[in-house]
Amino acid sequence: NTVLFNLMGGDHHYFEGLTFRNTGIAIEAGQKGIAGSKGLTVKRSRFVDVSTAIHSDWSASAGFVIIDNDLLGRESLSRLFTWYAIKPWIDFPDFAEAARMKSFYAIAVYGQGHVFAYNRVRGFHDGIDHVTYGMPDDWPDTPRDRMPVSIDIYNNDISVMHDNCIETDGAMHNIRVLRNRCFNAALGAMSPQPIFGGPVYFIRNIAYNAWWGPVKIHGDPAGIFYYNNTYVGEFRMLTPASNLHLRNNLIL
Repeated sequence: NTVLFNLMGGDHHYFEGLTFRNTGIAIEAGQKGIAGSKGLTVKRSRFVDVSTAIHSDWSASAGFVIIDNDLLGRESLSRLFTWYAIKPWIDFPDFAEAARMKSFYAIAVYGQGHVFAYNRVRGFHDGIDHVTYGMPDDWPDTPRDRMPVSIDIYNNDISVMHDNCIETDGAMHNIRVLRNRCFNAALGAMSPQPIFGGPVYFIRNIAYNAWWGPVKIHGDPAGIFYYNNTYVGEFRMLTPASNLHLRNNLIL
């Protein structure tokens, strides 16, 4: 089936201790410009053989609490592959078939006041994302209840991603990415692409074996703070950025 639970238009749903299996989207909580929900809680649950576990790109999404879940996608865990036609992957004889996307996001949510913590994620295209939405609604005069702000992403363990472990793309203010571990990401570990003003904080994260590098600075972001991280790989930028602070990191 395409969607197990469609929560668009329904607030304050609570899921705990369930297993979601063999579906396209397990929980659809909102679609851009149409409808969505607030106050979604998902705790201590398992997602197995899903294309997307939890999704909402409705701009008024608020107060999601997604904690202590195990999320397993359909991508192979035995080798790292990317959908993008770059070396060395494009030289593999089975590139066309292996690069076909089987699982998209584990968690991808727009909005404000969310908490994503203590989740184990593996085998997706992307791990935990702030949805790449585009410009905030009515930018630069975005109404307060449509601002993507005040989001905490902490203590998650994410591995075997075909793109990024964590994306803060398209967010505005007070985004906190703390104490996460990212192993084996084909195209970069953690992405601010872009940030509209910031601050977005990357603090005490660990990134290892991210082919593009431990960060992916793209889309002319502003207001990024990298403090006390351990990064294995080249710290590099795709585009300019402003108000960027890089302090007390270990970069190997």
